[in-house]
Amino acid sequence: MSKEKILITGANGFLGSNLTKYLSKNPSYEVFAMVRPGGKVNFLYEFQKDPETGEILFELIEADLSDDQSVENAIKGMDTVIHLAGMVTDWGKWDQYYDLNVEGTNRVLRGASKGGVTKVIYLSSLTVHSMNGHNHSDESTPADMKNFPYGETKKLGEDLVYQWAKDAPEGSERQSAVVRPGWVIYGAYDKNTFVIILDAIKKGSFGVIDGGKKLVSYVHAENLCYGIEQLIKSHKIQDAYNVLDGNMTWKEWVKVWSDALHVKAPKLSVPYWFMYPLVYLLEAVYKLFKSREAPILTLYRIRIMHKDLAFSNKRMKDEIGYEPPLSLEKTVDSTIDFYKKTKN
Repeated sequence: MSKEKILITGANGFLGSNLTKYLSKNPSYEVFAMVRPGGKVNFLYEFQKDPETGEILFELIEADLSDDQSVENAIKGMDTVIHLAGMVTDWGKWDQYYDLNVEGTNRVLRGASKGGVTKVIYLSSLTVHSMNGHNHSDESTPADMKNFPYGETKKLGEDLVYQWAKDAPEGSERQSAVVRPGWVIYGAYDKNTFVIILDAIKKGSFGVIDGGKKLVSYVHAENLCYGIEQLIKSHKIQDAYNVLDGNMTWKEWVKVWSDALHVKAPKLSVPYWFMYPLVYLLEAVYKLFKSREAPILTLYRIRIMHKDLAFSNKRMKDEIGYEPPLSLEKTVDSTIDFYKKTKN
């Protein structure tokens, strides 16, 4: 039987590394890891070979997301494309977000059309929704984010993916799905996201807003990979899917990691009404001087704790059969193990 050919864009990133490793263990897949030309491969070489047999488990492909021909060449002959690449940050110019998250997605979809790809899975974000409070919201919640380029451009990317599936030629098996992971993603191969929170908790310098009473959704990277694979295997996928493990308050979440690190939970808590004007002015100064580096605090980073951001994964459970295969305890232990190894 022929193997299903799967291309992963942004394969050298945090989630891309996890997904490449996860899917390449399945002998029914032929996995291709797409990275920027000359870009850092990061952790990919560590698990490209089977440690026992020496077999190459996946192929590295260089392609420039800003170049149509480059993307088209990478996608040609694939069955499934999992599009993870994009600009993932809370600090940057609108044009940068648009070029990568919208135009880049457009190029991937054009390449998928020309290459005869039958399934596209697009990594989006719960930031497509406003941050005005969510109490176990589902996928039907309006994607109405304003004044945050990342969330706005991910929404535009989602629309392109939906339209690509709708524009399928008659008789085509073309399908697409949009994945919205839990708000906090954690796990191995993380260099720039949750690991920063772990550093702050370990130092006792992490703080919460308004006592950390608000809810936030979370997902472990390997559980997220499992959910994505379920979508690959599913005979019918359509529109958006929230993939998450659960929800808890920020105070509870910080205690989980403080206990795992064997340190006291940070007690710093600041009212939102006090922080907002200070951070607003801080951002204004950085923008005035056109700083490429983000300030230590941004409006996004304090807003994430200001209102409940609890979401539901009921659709994934009911329609796709998703249940997180790894428990919270196991994922915390494995994350801490990786964290300690990278710090030594």
